[in-house]
This record gives sequence, structure tokens and C-alpha cells, in this order.
Amino acid sequence: MARAWLHCFNGHPGETIATRNRKLYNQLMQPGDYDAVLGGSSPSPLGAMVLGGLEGVKQRFGSAIAAQRLTALLEAHKYGQLELELLLQALHDESIQVQKVAYLRLQTRQEAKARRALAAYDPYVLFECLATLTGHLTGVTAVAISPDGRSLVSGSRDEMIKVWDWWAQEEVFTLRAHSFIYAITVSEDGETFAIRGRDHVIRAWSLRTGQQIRPEKGALRTIASVTLTDDRHLISSSQNAIKIWNLKTGRELCTLKGHTSLVTAVAISADKQMIISGSEDRTVRVWGVA
Repeated sequence: MARAWLHCFNGHPGETIATRNRKLYNQLMQPGDYDAVLGGSSPSPLGAMVLGGLEGVKQRFGSAIAAQRLTALLEAHKYGQLELELLLQALHDESIQVQKVAYLRLQTRQEAKARRALAAYDPYVLFECLATLTGHLTGVTAVAISPDGRSLVSGSRDEMIKVWDWWAQEEVFTLRAHSFIYAITVSEDGETFAIRGRDHVIRAWSLRTGQQIRPEKGALRTIASVTLTDDRHLISSSQNAIKIWNLKTGRELCTLKGHTSLVTAVAISADKQMIISGSEDRTVRVWGVA
């Protein structure tokens, strides 16, 4: 199986939220230019007072400097209810990095307040490129993702289909479709996938073995177009970018950039935590919160 991908972030697809939180904590706890370090050779700034404990966390969270607010969030785990209140506030911070830390840490909280806040929050503003999959020789025309978010399927102008295991960071197999590929869908049980070609005939294969099967044998969902919606959002391609719109306000929420040519296909995971895109630049990109 050929390895054919490039990471766009420092994490790993299998990393847990707790692992990412620890990494963030270690990075942000490194002393800055104006920090006083216990046992260090540099004296504290004249007239400064270094606060620790609960009061120190509160003061740092009230700082105008985003790095100080981040440090406060990552120290607040010692203080239970205070952490929850700070995280709820930080979810609406002007700094995207502060919002990201709050979002990831709230996912580990079980309180009803945390659940409600996450349900109302738009995580798409935090999305970035998680991986770029390469291997197609021509532009990608259709993409789909399995319900568990692990397997990706892409089709290109050269009538080739590729199945990827992006958790394992590798291409699984390649098939010839013998038709231009307009759309791809994966069954609800994640066992099969199907395509709609130029002749409007539906063809299906096993996602695990690549063996062609009769479409009616798989529990196939309706094959979707390249623009997808849910009850709150519309996701569409625009030139070499992906735009996400808030349906309630009618406004653009964010734009995902990275493709170097026209984006021709988008798909979203069942849990709405990942977006997959295909482009005329011959790549498939995975988007999410790193």
C-alpha cells in the first residue's frame, strides 16, 4: 500500500483531546519575554507583582494579551467550577486560539452548561487543514467519507477511484470506474460505496475489499451533490476555497483556503467534525479542528 499524504499540522489523527490539551499546556507554560521565572537569573519587572493560585488565574484571564488568557485557561483545571465558567466565556473570546482551547477543553466536561454551549457554538471557524492526500493524476471530481470518519473515497477525471485510510496515513486501493465520476456516497454501515457516472448508472463496491457488488445489496444513501447542508449550515466550493454559511443569518461564517485550483467536491462527516474536499489540483484535503 502506497503512502501518499502530507500532514498540515503538528498533531496526529489518533490523538485524543487530552493529549492535545497537554501539548498546548506545555507550549503555553514556557516563559515569555516578560515573565518572571522562579529561580531564574532575570529579576521581576520593577513594580510588578507575580500572582499564583486562584487570584493569579483570574487576573491572567482578564489580561488584554491572548497568551495570558490562554495560560489562565490551562491553569484553571485545578479549580473545577471556575474552569467551567472561564471556558464558557473563552468560547466567545476575540482570539481564535483562545476559542480553540476552550472548545477542546469543554468537550471533556459533562455538565449541562458545557453541552449547551458546545451545541450552540460554530466550530467551523476553528477548522484548518489536517491532511493533504496526493496520488490522483488528474483533477478530483467527487469525494465521500465513511460514517466512522476513517475511510475516504475520491474519484478523478481519469475515471479512477481511490480509497484512503487517513488514520493510517495511506492509500488502501485504486479502482477503475470506466466512467466520469459525478458523485460518491458511502453506505450507512460503512461497508460499501457507490458512484454515479456519466451514464447515470449507479455502481457499487465493497469499501473493505474493493470487490464490485450490485448496488441494491448495499444500504446506500442518496448520492449527494458537491454542496452539502445541515439544519444550520451550507457548505459550498468557491474557486479554490470552501465557504461555510450560516443559514439562519445568511452570512458567510468562514473560508477554508489551501487548494491551489478549483474545488470541485466537498463532503462532511456524520458527526460534522470533518470536511473533505477534492480539487482540480489533484489533491484531497481533510479539514477539522487540530
